[in-house]
Amino acid sequence: MDTLYFVTFAVNFVALIAAFWLGLYLITRSPRAPTAWLTAFTLWSLGGLFLNILLALNPPPTASFRPSGLRFLFPFWPSGTFEQGASAWLQGWSVVPAVVFWHHATLIMRPGKMNPWRWTRVVAGYLTAIAAIEVQAFTQILFSVEGGNPLYLNSLRAGSLYSIFGVALIVLTTASMVNLVRSARVAPTETARRQLWILVAATAIAGLAGPVSILASWLNLFSIPMVVLSSILAIFVGMVGFGVARYSALVEGRTMARDFVYNLVMIVLVTCFYLLAVRTLVLAYEAPSVLIILIPILAIFSHSLMGLATHLIDRLFYRQRTRRLRSNLQRLSRLAGEGEALQENLNETLKTLCQSIRAKYGLIFTCEEDLARSISNFRWRNPPIELPAQTLSTDDVLHLEVGQLPEPLHESALLVPLYVESEQVGALVLGQPTNGVRFADDDVENILHPADRIADVIYISKRKNEYLSRLSELTEEHHSPTTSAPPSIPVETVEEALRNLFDYAHLADCPLAEMQLVRKELAGGQNTHLERGKTVYALMVEALEHLRPAGEIPPEPLPREWYPYVILHDAYLDNIPNRDIMSKLYISEGSFNRTRRGAIRTLARELAEMEHLV
Repeated sequence: MDTLYFVTFAVNFVALIAAFWLGLYLITRSPRAPTAWLTAFTLWSLGGLFLNILLALNPPPTASFRPSGLRFLFPFWPSGTFEQGASAWLQGWSVVPAVVFWHHATLIMRPGKMNPWRWTRVVAGYLTAIAAIEVQAFTQILFSVEGGNPLYLNSLRAGSLYSIFGVALIVLTTASMVNLVRSARVAPTETARRQLWILVAATAIAGLAGPVSILASWLNLFSIPMVVLSSILAIFVGMVGFGVARYSALVEGRTMARDFVYNLVMIVLVTCFYLLAVRTLVLAYEAPSVLIILIPILAIFSHSLMGLATHLIDRLFYRQRTRRLRSNLQRLSRLAGEGEALQENLNETLKTLCQSIRAKYGLIFTCEEDLARSISNFRWRNPPIELPAQTLSTDDVLHLEVGQLPEPLHESALLVPLYVESEQVGALVLGQPTNGVRFADDDVENILHPADRIADVIYISKRKNEYLSRLSELTEEHHSPTTSAPPSIPVETVEEALRNLFDYAHLADCPLAEMQLVRKELAGGQNTHLERGKTVYALMVEALEHLRPAGEIPPEPLPREWYPYVILHDAYLDNIPNRDIMSKLYISEGSFNRTRRGAIRTLARELAEMEHLV
């Protein structure tokens, strides 16, 4: 009995801490992502189940404690919980919302918009959850307490409505798996597929909780320890955490593995500190042992939300310029934490990247003005290299032929530009793979994520001295990129016109208004200021339509050839937020920015060719 009690307590306590912390980690790293919030609600609901079990193992004394106000704070708790004994606490926090939240999250993960059929399923799920909560709180027709030992699931007996809600939860769990499997099959990248398959496996394992509950509470065929149910759901929490740490699942953009581990270690240390302090109070002052459960949870909430609270308080005390600066410095400190110095960080990252794709060597270049200089290398036997930045300037990943780059880089196989928004801050050059002469598409796809992270580190390192020397003047994060040879129509001019596409007065003053195409269109007509702007607008829309592939728009998910047109059309004509476009195309922020840059350059060339034909 003592061993079973200890194992049950340990599993549920660790799972409780992990569930609450992981939910907070998701929403603090991606506060605008609906999937992050819904997953956090799922984890917290599961945490409520772990809390039920811990309270059942450590119930408060019924004779001396009559909490009238807790009914308002914990509406799930059934009436008479404090009078029915320890096993009654197992009914405390309902696990039904966890299934419903997760079902909602998996529907959002599926490609395409939330159509009426999907919303109907979401609403039906929430209605089921509300009904189950009400039934559990005020009647015993869902569960009833048979006394017994809270260490065993059999201490809860199924009521007359258990079968109805049990089947509903199994259906929702199955639907969640189907949503994830369908999303994984059409995922555009290998990383996205791995994210989703991990979540499929986690959902399948969590679904085993239903049959276990049926065998113990409904059919009463076996005496099943409560720790079996807890372990199943704890594995789900652990797999979600692994997906976040390894593949950045459920968050916007990507997370850093070291940031995840760093945050986890800090929470473990905080939890251990509070456990020792509370244990001392329990032994020395005979404080209630339930404090061991509650105090660490409050500590996790306070420490995890400290960063969010700082941002909120900044809005009260600082102006926008200062808030922006403080946010950038905090981001810098997080990235700097990935290594003791920039060189160490880049060397370790480059080593891991090259080994994962079996590259013979690798170099990272930083672009400063017109010069590209190598700042990190792996298995490079020659001295550091300096060469014109124009040599490494490219819009997207470029497979290299032998001799395409000057010696000693003449045998390089891949050139990956490092961009932050529209500025190329550097480049990644990789030698040929040890088992071939060309990198596979999957290898290139895996390179893009660390390449974006390397670009962030280089960019912030370059701006660090500027942050420290001119704190009050830092209002601009991105600068114009160094380009090799300006096109006939500068890309910056086209991008500026796109950003002000509906401001006719602005378009009339931009350089595009001086094009022969515009003058020809206005010849013999009204040559007013606003008419010039409207003509420029029509010219931009016409050129944008030239980017549209032939035929009708196919059903989602869209093929890659539609990405440039859809990104520019939705972002600048329909004013759809970037995050919604990324969700529609199921691409990362880095892929979105690369595609947008390439599309704008293509649009600039198209305008130049249209002008040349006049």
